[in-house]
Amino acid sequence: MRIFTITTLVLAAFSAYGQAMPTEPDTLGIDTMNIQEIQEIVVTGRLPYTRMKSGALVTKIAGSPLEKSGTALDALRKVPGIIRKGDDLEVIGRGKPIYYINGRKVYDNDELKRLLSDEIESIEVITNPGAAYDATVTSVVKIKTAKRQGDGFSFNMFGKSEQSLRTGKNDPEGQISVNYRHKNVDVFASAKEWVYRVNQWSDMQQITSDSKTATELYRYDGNIVHHWRGVGTHITGGINWQINDRHSIGAKVDYAVTTNVDTRDVLQMSKFDKGSLTETIDSYTRKWGDNPNNKLVNAYYNGTVGKLNIDLNVDMFFSHDNENQSTDEEDAVETRNIVTITDAKSKMIAAKLVLSYPIWKGSLQVGTEESFVNRHNRSDITGTTLPSQRSKTDDRTCAGFIQYNVSLDNRTSFGAGLRYEHAYFDYSDALNHEEDLNRKYDNLFPSASVATRFGRVRLSLDYSSKTQRPSFWQLNSPVNYHNRYVVQQGNPKLKPSQEHTVSLTGNYSFLTAGVNYTQYKDLVCNWSEPIGNDGMILVSYKNIDRPQRQVGLFVVANKTFGWFVPSWTFAYNRQWLTLDFDNGSRSFNKPMWVFNAFNAARLKRGWQLELNSEFHSRSNYSNVELTNNYWALETAVQKTMLPNNALTIRLAWQDMLRRGNNDVFVDYGSYIIRQTNTMDFNRVILTVRYSFNAARSKYKGTGAGKDAISRIGSTAK
Repeated sequence: MRIFTITTLVLAAFSAYGQAMPTEPDTLGIDTMNIQEIQEIVVTGRLPYTRMKSGALVTKIAGSPLEKSGTALDALRKVPGIIRKGDDLEVIGRGKPIYYINGRKVYDNDELKRLLSDEIESIEVITNPGAAYDATVTSVVKIKTAKRQGDGFSFNMFGKSEQSLRTGKNDPEGQISVNYRHKNVDVFASAKEWVYRVNQWSDMQQITSDSKTATELYRYDGNIVHHWRGVGTHITGGINWQINDRHSIGAKVDYAVTTNVDTRDVLQMSKFDKGSLTETIDSYTRKWGDNPNNKLVNAYYNGTVGKLNIDLNVDMFFSHDNENQSTDEEDAVETRNIVTITDAKSKMIAAKLVLSYPIWKGSLQVGTEESFVNRHNRSDITGTTLPSQRSKTDDRTCAGFIQYNVSLDNRTSFGAGLRYEHAYFDYSDALNHEEDLNRKYDNLFPSASVATRFGRVRLSLDYSSKTQRPSFWQLNSPVNYHNRYVVQQGNPKLKPSQEHTVSLTGNYSFLTAGVNYTQYKDLVCNWSEPIGNDGMILVSYKNIDRPQRQVGLFVVANKTFGWFVPSWTFAYNRQWLTLDFDNGSRSFNKPMWVFNAFNAARLKRGWQLELNSEFHSRSNYSNVELTNNYWALETAVQKTMLPNNALTIRLAWQDMLRRGNNDVFVDYGSYIIRQTNTMDFNRVILTVRYSFNAARSKYKGTGAGKDAISRIGSTAK
């Protein structure tokens, strides 16, 4: 699903901050009395819920106040180093993480909504992923579930009803998962069916000015109503064989298809030429797809030979995206119809091998990772003078890495790694060979971290070098027609951006604080330029030609007061960016302030009440300004029942005051956009989960080619 509004172009790029759990001393003292006179000693104490381990924050969920917080998503929101931004989670200053559950890569983040918090043993947040991870991975979250014992049949059912209080529409979702375990063999499967809607109401203004005199040339005033509805299915099946304690193999297949996708946009826009009204148009757009889908096949082997651990994963990924668009434009003179048909097919093969061997007080990892992507795009457009397009993309990445982590003593650990990547990109346009492009990149990405403890204070200092490669749809050259005045196009000449980050994180008792500094080179941002002389604008992408700097600070307080468990986050983020436009230079340095408060009351008989608030202020990101304060208030009630808490019912009311909106101002120099948005976040959500003889699969496949899969993207869920 890709919706063109300035909001969606902007919000996906937000930086993030984090939150924490209480920690306490991890040492228990015994008075040095005459121990020979003591017949028996019983020591009662509490180990910390959150501790630092080799530069990562590890939070124990089992037995902690987070154990009954709801789903994995609810628990993650309150874990140190993580914050929720809308429906997404981000790691402090490091963007959206990659998730693992028991070593298995999570491709569908909705799985975090189906995993209950009381099934989780611990959560590890890595803000400085080592050389074993792709150079585009800036953060990792590892979830370890509690061990389940016993053979036989188990299943769980998950159902959700999401009621919009603005539209009165209901979005249901349901899933059933089954697992059969006999001795060392697991056979597992799941099926999910979902319906979801996205609604947005916006007022827009676009102004094009003379670059020399700043005189207004064209102004467009209007509003747009956007409705998207999708229906989809996700099926998973696989087998795992734990041959013995030292060897296991397995394979799994994921299939996701959007069986019905329909978008309706109604645009009313008035055009002013040097202050005089010249035309008013009504535009009606419908978009639909023909079963866009993804297929993923993963196979793995994990084993130990002597002291050598071997982890091998092979992935095959196939994606078919397509969209049909029909737009009827009416003005006082004529009515015209513009039809666009786009189709994209991608296939990827990837493999990753990691060898681990203990050396001295640590572990040495060496490995390799390869991914090969082939993508074909087609775009046909009628009713306008914009060109059709046929293109082919070949993208290959080969990497080798070495990583060494060592515990110098019981207080201090150190890690260092180096990753080498060779990237090859070939783009060819069958209809316009002037757009053909061929590039090769050879890069080294070092990383290092040191973690230590001074009494009750834990510190971690991290450095990493990363890159962000443009997604394939950002590189595509087909022109996407939005209305008579705005079209959108990718830019195959985009270069990968580079970033260097240094961060310092500290933890003391119930407080966690941190600071990070990042410098970006060739950062990708949205851009625009005029087409012709009638006021049409092309929105595209470009690399910022000067370095961008960013600083983030955060402080988190999280402490348990009996039945009351609050978690409060204060954060500050600021960029230093000046851009040179055709009509002068401008700076975009307005900082963002964040205050999030999560408050849970854990009551008897399985009841839990919550009142949560999320706030972030007006700010700049890239050349975008958020022009209003965002504030979302949420309340929830949850009840667990039946033996072993097999049944969980949760009722939540989101965006209670309808203040969870983002208005934006985008500055392209002689072309600016203002947009106020009303979002459909004011919803009541009922979720029900039932588990029978719950057993977690022992599948240990971790996947390969994660960066390539995320860059391919898909409308299927």
